[in-house]
Amino acid sequence: MNTNAPPVPLRARAAHPATAAWRAVLAGINWPLLLIVAAGVALRLWFIGASPLDPRFSTADDGDYYRRALRLAITGAYVDDSWLIRPPLHVFFFAFWLRLALVLGRPTLGVLLIELAQTALGALTIVLGWAAARRLFTSVRAGLLFAAFLALWYPFVEQPSVLFSELLYLCLFMLHLWLLLRFDANQRRRDLALSGVALGAAALTRSPALYSIAFVVLWLLARRISTNSQALSTGRVDATGSARFSVLGATSAWRSVLGSVVLFVACTLAVVLPWTARNYVLYRQVIPVDTLGQINLWLDLDAVDQREAHINQLRAMPQAERAGYALGQARAILAADPLRPLRPMWDTFRHIWKAQFIEDYFVKRSFFTRALRPTAALGLAGDLLWLVFCVAGLIGLARPAREGWHNRLFVLAWLAYSFFTVLIFHVEPRYLLPIWTLVGLYGAWALASRLQPRRRLAEPSTKHQAPSSSGRFVVLGAWFSLPALKDWPYTLVQALLVIAFLWLVLSYRDYPAIIASGVARERAMIVGDRAYTAGDYAAAEQAYRAALVAQPEFIDARTSLALALAAQGDYVAGRAQLKSNESRRSDLVLGALARDAGDLAAAQAPLARAEGRAGEDMQRWALEWLRPPATNQLALSAGLDLGYISGFAGGESGPEGSFRWLAGEGRVLLPLARPLAADSSLLLRMTSGRPLAVPLTVWAGSHQLGQVIVESGQWRVYRVPLPAALAGQRSIDIRLSAPTFVPAREIAGSDDARMLSLMISQVRVQ
Repeated sequence: MNTNAPPVPLRARAAHPATAAWRAVLAGINWPLLLIVAAGVALRLWFIGASPLDPRFSTADDGDYYRRALRLAITGAYVDDSWLIRPPLHVFFFAFWLRLALVLGRPTLGVLLIELAQTALGALTIVLGWAAARRLFTSVRAGLLFAAFLALWYPFVEQPSVLFSELLYLCLFMLHLWLLLRFDANQRRRDLALSGVALGAAALTRSPALYSIAFVVLWLLARRISTNSQALSTGRVDATGSARFSVLGATSAWRSVLGSVVLFVACTLAVVLPWTARNYVLYRQVIPVDTLGQINLWLDLDAVDQREAHINQLRAMPQAERAGYALGQARAILAADPLRPLRPMWDTFRHIWKAQFIEDYFVKRSFFTRALRPTAALGLAGDLLWLVFCVAGLIGLARPAREGWHNRLFVLAWLAYSFFTVLIFHVEPRYLLPIWTLVGLYGAWALASRLQPRRRLAEPSTKHQAPSSSGRFVVLGAWFSLPALKDWPYTLVQALLVIAFLWLVLSYRDYPAIIASGVARERAMIVGDRAYTAGDYAAAEQAYRAALVAQPEFIDARTSLALALAAQGDYVAGRAQLKSNESRRSDLVLGALARDAGDLAAAQAPLARAEGRAGEDMQRWALEWLRPPATNQLALSAGLDLGYISGFAGGESGPEGSFRWLAGEGRVLLPLARPLAADSSLLLRMTSGRPLAVPLTVWAGSHQLGQVIVESGQWRVYRVPLPAALAGQRSIDIRLSAPTFVPAREIAGSDDARMLSLMISQVRVQ
């Protein structure tokens, strides 16, 4: 023993066990998975910040979900007030976060809380995907690759920014699959029961999941048969020398399967049946989850130009009669033309296999308010990622079922079912997400297998072999080694599937030509937007015309060109660029140019239509992009004030004239007809619209003008002096702030779930 060694300080000796514990914790963390999840969360948060879509301004499914959830959060009542009885679970999920925002006293944060919660669901889905792939294929690499696919592919990144059902549904489906695989490995009935609960919850999010109970029953039967076959093939025998398991299995084993089936079905239905009972009590009809199937079947079988008329017809009927009537009409169509669903099936099938982001970014005639331009790099990379995982996924699905034939049958059944429902009804990119999820799962396995070098190739022939040469040899060996003779039938099927897939993708569009013209269009649009923002409207006009040369049908370029022409005073030429009802923003610009030209009769309908169905905060967009005429007074109304305001509810009319509700915080930007005088005042015609007075805080630019107490019961004009420091300005930026209330919570009999402050009819600078 070295007696001359310096003594170890007591503090250092005490710290050593803690350091070792931290090292053990850090060593136990799956750092690759953690980095993948972190990247997925960061991309989703970035996308939320870039997206202009807002369900509060949408008349589509997301707007319907939001309004149902808001009513539920405020009143506690769930009402089927649209033309469909919908699955409820995602609406309840949204309502929870809206309710939390109300409890916190920040109702305007409700949508943001939903988006953040959906981001957390996206992260959970990534982890569940990793766990399912790792367990299914017993491969860490497959788990990480599938997690990366779920984290980075554009459609998955986009989901938290919109209020649809798909994100919650996919999370529940991955949970259902992972629990099934856990049961497959450990045979604990608890995992099977929880898998049934997860599937029941998924069915309350998207009802087609309910009918996949049959796939789990098939999976349990195939699993039993597979176990019997393995026992026979391995030659396991009992003491008498006879096979332990016959082909049909022992009676006790099949009783166990029957018990598993009963347990799973019972747990699934335990989640769904309370909702079914609610529907029966309310409508006196057995409606397991929703009425989407019958109604969509009728609408998709009949002529497209009749769809709006059919929807209006259904809306006029009692809710309980709509599904039966639609199903009767669908049966009549099929009786007259039994092949009707098959006629468009090939075109629909081809439509599935398209490069989705290229389709949205370079082919469609409008972006329809989606943030495609700022997210283009991720979207184009996502199409390449999708292509790689689809090719690999088809190869994986055609490989020998080393993960177990019962698992392969389960996935193939789900894929067939998903394809069938899409082909019978209609194709929407979000309806295809379950398909690409399962294909991506097998793609991760195939890619992991190719990236996993064979053991005999991984070992260098000598200890002096250069690492770089060995690495190249391993990679080449892994990717280009010939299959064994027994695997040639599988290889042939794989080759045929890949060739068919690539033919479907590449023959659907002339992608090189589309991308070339699209790139030229986008370069011109970016130049035009910069020039327009800088006030160089002639240069903007030239750039927008160049964009239209590259893609003449692009509505957004014509909309921007109309804005540039109008900004130069040519309203006639600007209006000539646009047609009614082409897109939300083009409707807004068409109406605004008609208004600015003095044609109020032509302006009102497109402005009201644009604001009512925009899917985004159209007031904010109009304030940024419109260049309305100068004025010292503004009457707030339905649409005619767009381009001057932001932060208000929709226009309304009453005995005292038109008005808008301030929705918490608002802005009025007036380009003045004459410079502001030193002794000017701001005049606001208002009433509180509530039994009590409401305090309103007013700013002009950075100057706080003070607080006005807006009385209840009558309209009054409130005068607020403007500071002398603003004299000479050619525009004034007025900001307003007042506490909100919800009429449905304070006014008996009201079902108005909006967050409102006070009523304003006129803003004037004098």
